[in-house]
Amino acid sequence: MSELITINKLELASELASLKLEQAYKNFIQIYEDEEADELTYTEEAQDIFNEYYDAYISLIESCEQ
Repeated sequence: MSELITINKLELASELASLKLEQAYKNFIQIYEDEEADELTYTEEAQDIFNEYYDAYISLIESCEQ
């Protein structure tokens, strides 16, 4: 039996991209400009990688829509 759920696809893609970025690159690049700041901001390099992951996830999510 299938169950329908409602999700915010932009929020889901963002969370997945962020998680993948941190898991894949945390030991290789600086991800955040200032980890002590109240609001975390990606470095330029990390933002570029995040954007690639985000685009891939949003495309995948949208391909599942009926």
